[in-house]
Amino acid sequence: MKRAVLATLVITAVCSLFLAGTVSAAKAGYGFRIANGATITTDGKVDPATEWDDSYKDWLYDGWTKTTNFFRTKWQSAPVEAWLIEILTDTTANPGDNYQMAIDTTVGGGATPQTDDSLINWTGGTMTLFTGTGTAWGASTAVPGTSAIIVSTIGTSPASSTPHRIIELWIDKLAFAMAFSNNMRMSYYDADTGKTFMWPPDSSSSVPDSYGTGTTEFGEAIPEGLTIGVMALASSVAVVVGSRCFRKRPRI
Repeated sequence: MKRAVLATLVITAVCSLFLAGTVSAAKAGYGFRIANGATITTDGKVDPATEWDDSYKDWLYDGWTKTTNFFRTKWQSAPVEAWLIEILTDTTANPGDNYQMAIDTTVGGGATPQTDDSLINWTGGTMTLFTGTGTAWGASTAVPGTSAIIVSTIGTSPASSTPHRIIELWIDKLAFAMAFSNNMRMSYYDADTGKTFMWPPDSSSSVPDSYGTGTTEFGEAIPEGLTIGVMALASSVAVVVGSRCFRKRPRI
């Protein structure tokens, strides 16, 4: 009985440790992985229906509330990353609709955009690129349409039969001097409702310390998003439970 109580206390302590870390530091608690995937057609459509099945998936947040809106990503032929963003709650095109992806290219963090950070901004069909100045965002030398391509439509997909905002993003990592793995923050503003959806939750494009941690891998992608805290929690609980269940009983 004492051992059972001890195991329960250890598991509870581990849960408190990692879940507390998840909500207190977005960069430390939220991560995404990019792995190899079949080549997509950057046309703002999920066609064929299986086009993004082999990619990593995670959800966008409204503040701290997880929504049904999501993003997917996978590694294309070097040095290209492909991204899919689906806003199921935005069913109408508006000139004020805005999508942003901020990239910490060397995973250096910071309280303000650094000179090695990049920002991709898309508003109503027009893409503008920015780079950090050390204190804010300034003009970028990267060329839209060459270093990055965004195509968006209002259409249907396997995720929803109701027409909604679909965005496909293509990024040349070399054009942005991106390292092998990079931290990222993205957001979408729906001009019709005034809602902003983002990942990680409660983050800012102007604060690299609030970005999610990215890892580029070669191999099979993880299909559903798991925060770093939750993955560490699952591993720790498995170790505790395993040691409890498989420990040899002393002979009497």
